[in-house]
Amino acid sequence: MTPPFLVVGAGASGLGFATEIARQAPVVLLDRIPVAGGTAGWADARVRQFTAAAIRRRVQLRLGESALRWENGLLLVAAPRRFERIAGQHLIFAGGLRPATAADLHITGDRPAGILAGTVAEHLLATGVKLWDNAVVLGDGPWARIVAERARALGTRIVAVADRSNWGDERFDRPDRLTVIGRDRVTHLRLHTSQSFIDVPCDAVVLAADPKPNRNVDGALVEGTPAVTFHQPVLPHAAAERYEFAVQEARKWLEVNGEAK
Repeated sequence: MTPPFLVVGAGASGLGFATEIARQAPVVLLDRIPVAGGTAGWADARVRQFTAAAIRRRVQLRLGESALRWENGLLLVAAPRRFERIAGQHLIFAGGLRPATAADLHITGDRPAGILAGTVAEHLLATGVKLWDNAVVLGDGPWARIVAERARALGTRIVAVADRSNWGDERFDRPDRLTVIGRDRVTHLRLHTSQSFIDVPCDAVVLAADPKPNRNVDGALVEGTPAVTFHQPVLPHAAAERYEFAVQEARKWLEVNGEAK
């Protein structure tokens, strides 16, 4: 029996890629979350349509199972109450994106409370509770505007430190060097200029720069790994657009690599 293609990540991108590949070959689609949808969420009607399309193409959904290691054509998977190795002819990693961390952004200085990822800030603000008086939203990534608008609606003053955005009450260009200042909680974000620096008062810094690929399968971490393809685009953001983009990319991939076996 020919081993299937293994797609890790059942968000819009993974669903699109898996569904298109399934026109020519068997596909197994895995995700550590027990429902499809990724960041778009299962409640999104389009996600349910995408999932139904995958099932019609006979894509085997293995949700609630975590891909751990890819080695010699075998994917080690942690499922409830068991570990299993699945043979695959190729691994497509569509594990989505994560916010850039302080280390990614080369932020130096203290490590107080109040420094948080854009995704975390978005979830916290969904409670409808005012969390900060003065927050810096750092970057122009997909979570920046959402966080800024929700926080402002709750009475928080927003300072945008970004290259393109203008949704803050105040805005600074993002410098090459940033330093966090604060002992127990952040009190300032220092923006280093060529001649001096600017200290921006704040009680929170939300890291909302362009995201980074979220790669957590040992043996499938870097570009150029044999028998591994990464599909983790930064744009577009919307679920329907990401799905269609994945379909198009899967078609191109099949054209370059030949028909799936």
